[in-house]
Amino acid sequence: MNEDAAETLRTQLRAHLKLAMQARNGVETRVLRLLVAAIDNAQAVALNPDDRSGGLNRFGDGSVEVVRASLSEVDLQTLLIGEIDTRARAAGEFRALGRHEQADLLSEEAEVVRRYLG
Repeated sequence: MNEDAAETLRTQLRAHLKLAMQARNGVETRVLRLLVAAIDNAQAVALNPDDRSGGLNRFGDGSVEVVRASLSEVDLQTLLIGEIDTRARAAGEFRALGRHEQADLLSEEAEVVRRYLG
């Protein structure tokens, strides 16, 4: 991935999301939506609500589009690994409680995320 690694991955996720939705694959659809949101959240920057100079006024109506933080390939890999680890940890806890169906679902979600590791 290059300097626009987040945008490249987001574009890929959205394309795969469209295919998952067409295939009515609920697990993949849910995970891909969560990954797009996780990237968006990771790119969020803290702003002073009174300062509009940090944004781009593209709409001519006073609204402002905020410039996003850039994410490196390492940042994205860290984000994806975190998503996998969260699901793996929760799956282990569910298995320990004898809730194998929920554990299997989380493991399946982790495998969807794992496909996007570089």
